Amino acid sequence: HAHDLPVIVHARRAVEETIALLRRFEGLRGGVHSFGGSPEQAQQLWKIGFMIGLGGPLTYDRARRLHRVAAVVPIEQLLLETDAPDQPDSDHRGQRNEPARLIRVRDVVARLRGMSPEEVAAQTTRNAKALFSIP
Repeated sequence: HAHDLPVIVHARRAVEETIALLRRFEGLRGGVHSFGGSPEQAQQLWKIGFMIGLGGPLTYDRARRLHRVAAVVPIEQLLLETDAPDQPDSDHRGQRNEPARLIRVRDVVARLRGMSPEEVAAQTTRNAKALFSIP
């Protein structure tokens, strides 16, 4: 916080608790890795300076809550991630994940939002650059 660096949080099965904790630190910013919460929780996180990381789990047909998150939260709130070597996409279940598979996550986000993959890639790249202060 003292150095204005982003914080990456993994809030597995603890999204509400994480939101309550992060609210205690005004001006903190970052991303919630491997987000598994609701669109409403994503919005609460966005309001306090946190982006939502979506990865391989989004690509599974049964991930309906994540599909809603990807479809309805502002695109400016989303980050794409692989979590390699963990959390492979549905096409590679049980295999070692690779960064090159981020394209599959991008394509699912694009389909769910009715956007082109190029638009999703451009905006989520801008989001990551802004979060990590990359020129």
